[in-house]
Amino acid sequence: MDGSSGWSGIVGGRRLLGGIVPYRSSWLGADLLAGATLAAVAIPEGLGYAKIAGMPPEAGLYTCLLPVLCFALFASTRRLVIGADSATAAISAAAVGLIAVGDPERFFALSCLLAIMSGLLLLLAGGLHLGFLSDFMSRSVLAGFLTGVGIQIAIGQLDGILGVDGSAETTYQNLVTTLANVPDTNLWDLGLSAAVIVTILGLGRVAPRLPGPLIAVVGSIALAGAIALESKHGVEMVGALPAGLPTLSVPTAPWIDIVALAPTAMVVLLVQIAQSVSTASAFAVQHDDRHDANRDLIGLGVANLSAGLGSSFVVNGSPTKTGISDNSGTRSQLAMVVLALLTIPVLLFFTGVFDYLPEATLAAVVFVIAVHLVKIDTMRMLYRLPERGEFWVATSTAVIVALVGVGAGTLWAVVASVVLHLTHTARPHNTVVTVEEVIGRVEVPALPGAETRPGLIIYRFAANLYFANAGRLVDDVRGLVEGAPSPVRLFVLDASEIHSVDWTSAEALLKAISIVHEAGAEFQIARLPAEARTTLQYHGISATLGPDGYIDTVRKALKKFKAAEKQARDDL
Repeated sequence: MDGSSGWSGIVGGRRLLGGIVPYRSSWLGADLLAGATLAAVAIPEGLGYAKIAGMPPEAGLYTCLLPVLCFALFASTRRLVIGADSATAAISAAAVGLIAVGDPERFFALSCLLAIMSGLLLLLAGGLHLGFLSDFMSRSVLAGFLTGVGIQIAIGQLDGILGVDGSAETTYQNLVTTLANVPDTNLWDLGLSAAVIVTILGLGRVAPRLPGPLIAVVGSIALAGAIALESKHGVEMVGALPAGLPTLSVPTAPWIDIVALAPTAMVVLLVQIAQSVSTASAFAVQHDDRHDANRDLIGLGVANLSAGLGSSFVVNGSPTKTGISDNSGTRSQLAMVVLALLTIPVLLFFTGVFDYLPEATLAAVVFVIAVHLVKIDTMRMLYRLPERGEFWVATSTAVIVALVGVGAGTLWAVVASVVLHLTHTARPHNTVVTVEEVIGRVEVPALPGAETRPGLIIYRFAANLYFANAGRLVDDVRGLVEGAPSPVRLFVLDASEIHSVDWTSAEALLKAISIVHEAGAEFQIARLPAEARTTLQYHGISATLGPDGYIDTVRKALKKFKAAEKQARDDL
């Protein structure tokens, strides 16, 4: 990852087009193909994301133009694809809906404002090098969050798939209403939706390079025009979209609405950072590319500003479309430029064809998007882990998102991630190194009775030492010393994971040393990082240990102890 980041040099242009230049002419064919493939997927899916966000269909198409160009101009990553995203679209719809209370114009303005607020926060985050905020939502919790979003969105599309009324305020009420109206199902809507779902999923399995959503959309438009699905069979249509490119304007709203949106903008920021940074990093590592997470946040910030000013909604990094682009051989952000250029003729000349696009088709496309969000494989993997804490946190996040709402689920996801982290660091899996004659060195839980050799305990503390786990250190040391099968002569703390020590934990370490000394044993610290040693010197721990208190490796401690044992035997 490129270490330079922030606003330095961007205004002067030195860092513009970092995701494209330097460029090789041999990459052009792959980027053109990747851009065309992206357009075939992103344009029809954009209509679906607009539906999730509660915005007009054309707003989904607008996300494929200005935001995409702005990101390609400012970002450093060569492969991350940005655009409309189901998670952020669902968050936007839920939060804006509570404030707009049924006013379409207010809803539209607030959705655009949320994108602008998100953009400003991303610019601030990138300028202040806050890419580390992605750590506040763990991968497991993010999987649960996306699973819940997928379930919620899928339930919300059932009424459109069946051609019945399912409108309600909550996901649960929506499901109940839809199920109650199942007897009124329009079989043409159901059949068309089923055909679209089978087409997209089937092509995705047998011919993944073919644009399944585009084929399904074009096919349903042709069918609707050929047999008059609306007039003869009661299938509702999306309707013709306004032709033309988006015009830039500043949305307005009362300050009270803007203040009410602020918490949602922060939640969106966390989701954007978590999803975009992790996706960009994963593909950069895969292809040995260099990228700067903070510059990418600035690029995403400018993209969201252009989305809000261009009558659209929040955009985000897309793992799915990034994978599609990567499979098509993309080499740079030029593929994103191609996507934007192909969107222009659609907006100028082909918006009328959407007058023949069935609502059931759009619902089916969104349903497939939702299905892909449900991380069954990840949830299964988490369940199989020896400790299922991450599984239960991810599952609870999914349930809250699906049944209570995206806002509550997002808040829980962030809180759960922090709690999960604190749990892991406050209760680290500390171990004692043992030496087995046959299989060599192994580690066992640091429980009373564990020892490395008779008279020797090598104890590894598996986290940074701070106030929340300081008591654990004292309890472990006391239990190991008092419960040792043989009198302890040397106690070695493997401190390779201890990079920081606060005042509380320094006092705890002094207490642990005194316990060992009172038992008549020597206390040494092995593999202590340099930054932590300075802190120990300040707290007087180095003086307490004496000149031989620190050793470079655990192996040296073991070797020294064996030599002392041999010398003791020889003396006898």
